[in-house]
Amino acid sequence: MTDLTAAYMLRGFWALFLATILAIGFRRSWKAENGGLSEWKAEKGDTVVWFDPIIFPILLVMYTVLFYWLYGALDGKQYILSIAIDIFIFVSAYFTLLLFLLPVLRRYYTAKTCATFWLIPVFLFYQPHMLFNITTEPAAVLYIPEMLLRVLLVVWSAGFVIIFSQQIISHLWFVRKLKKHSRPADDSELAEMWDSLKEKMEMYFPIELRYCSVIHTPLTVGMRKNHRITYLPEKTYSTGEAELILSHELHHIQRNDVHTKFFLRFCNALGWLHPLVWMAIKKAEDDLELSCDEIVLKDAGAEERKKYAELLLTTAGNARGFTTCLSSSARTLRYRMRATIRGRKKRLGTVLLFIVMAVSVFCAGKISLATDRDTVDSILRLRADGISEAGVTSDGNIDQTAADTGQFVPVSDTDKLTEYLSGFQADRVLSKYNTLVTDEEPVLYGVVRNVAEFYIFDEYMEVNVPGQRPVLYHLTEPVDWEQICSFA
Repeated sequence: MTDLTAAYMLRGFWALFLATILAIGFRRSWKAENGGLSEWKAEKGDTVVWFDPIIFPILLVMYTVLFYWLYGALDGKQYILSIAIDIFIFVSAYFTLLLFLLPVLRRYYTAKTCATFWLIPVFLFYQPHMLFNITTEPAAVLYIPEMLLRVLLVVWSAGFVIIFSQQIISHLWFVRKLKKHSRPADDSELAEMWDSLKEKMEMYFPIELRYCSVIHTPLTVGMRKNHRITYLPEKTYSTGEAELILSHELHHIQRNDVHTKFFLRFCNALGWLHPLVWMAIKKAEDDLELSCDEIVLKDAGAEERKKYAELLLTTAGNARGFTTCLSSSARTLRYRMRATIRGRKKRLGTVLLFIVMAVSVFCAGKISLATDRDTVDSILRLRADGISEAGVTSDGNIDQTAADTGQFVPVSDTDKLTEYLSGFQADRVLSKYNTLVTDEEPVLYGVVRNVAEFYIFDEYMEVNVPGQRPVLYHLTEPVDWEQICSFA
C-alpha cells in the first residue's frame, strides 16, 4: 500500500465517520422533537443536530492558535492563509450551489432537512489532516502574486471586520432597545400556557417572557442558555394564536437557532465578496423559520393551518441582530404561507444528508495557494551548481533507498536534463502535501551538488534541503517523460 492510498483511505474513513455521525445526530434530533427520544433531549438540553453551530468561528480561532504553536510563526502563517482561502472557497461554493438547489430540496424534503444542509460547514473541519497535513493531492493550485494577495487580504479583512462588527454592534444595540422598552408578561393565563408548553417540551431552564412596545413580531434573543428572553408585541392574542406563537419560539430556543443565526451571519461576513453568499444566507434564515413552522403544525388540521397563515400575515416584521422571529418580511411571507396551508408530507432526507456530508469531506481541503513563481533553474540553481546525480523510476518509489539499490534508471546526460528543466516555471505551494505519488506515476530523482534533493512527479516538484522542511512546488506545465527518459 502506498502513502497516497493510505491517505485516501484515511480521508474515506473520516468521510464515512462524519457522515454517519451527522445522519445519526439528525435522526435522533428529529425523534427527540417528535417525542421519540425524550431522554436524549433531556441529556443534551436541546435538539441541536450534533454540534452547536457557534463552534464554527471558535474552531477557526483554535486552529489559528494551534498552527502557530505547532509550526511556528512563518509556517503557521502560511498554513493559516491556505486554510482560510480553502474555507472561503468551500463555503462560498457550497452556499452558492445550495442556493440554486434549494427550490428542489424544499419541494421534496422537510424544512428541518433543508435547514440542516446549511450547517454542513459546521461539521466539516474535525479531521486530523487539518492540523497535520495528512492529505491527498489538491484539485487545483491557485496562484496569486504575493503583492496582489496582500491587497486582497487587506480588502477582505477590512470588509469582514466592518461587516461582522456592524452585525455585533447592531445586535447589542437592538437587545438594549428591547430591554428598555419591555415589561414582564404578567398575564397569568399566558404565563401558565408558557410554563405548560415548556414542561411539555421538557425545557426546564429559565426563559423569560416579556412584552415589548417597539416590535411588531414575536422574537427571541439571548446567546447564553440561561439568559434567553422571548419578546411579544404589545397586543392581545387569542388562546389559539398565543399557543402557536409560544410553540414557535420555544422550538427556536430548543434548537439553539440564535447560535445558528450567529453562525450564518459569520459566514456572511466571511464570504462578503461573493454576492450570492448574501442571498444564500437570507434563504438559510428563512429555512430556520420554515422548519419551526413545520414542527408547530405537524399535527394541525386545515383550519389551524389557515389561522397560522393569517397569524404570519398580521405579525409580519424583520428580525434584527442574532434573533429569531415568528414572521419575516413580505419577501418570504408568500412562500411560508403557501407551505403552511398545503402541509404536504415530505421526505426526511437522512440518506441525502449522509451523501452530501461524505462528498463535502472529499471536496474540502482541495485548494492550495501559491504566491511565489520562479524558474526551476533559479529554485535549484541548476546551471550554477549542476545536477550531480539523477534517475528515473516508474514504480512511484521516491525514497533515497530506491536510488541506492538501483531501482532508479540513472540519467547519464545530466547536462541535457539540466537544460531541459531550467526553462520550467514552478509555484511554491504554501500547504505541505505529504503523500502525492502513486505506484503508476513516473518519478524523476535528482541531487544538486549533494546539497539539495528534488523529486518531480505528476505536476509537482518536491525540494529537500538537509535541516529544512521539504518544500512543494507546482509546475506550471507538465513535463515530457519520454524526453526525460531519453536522457537516461
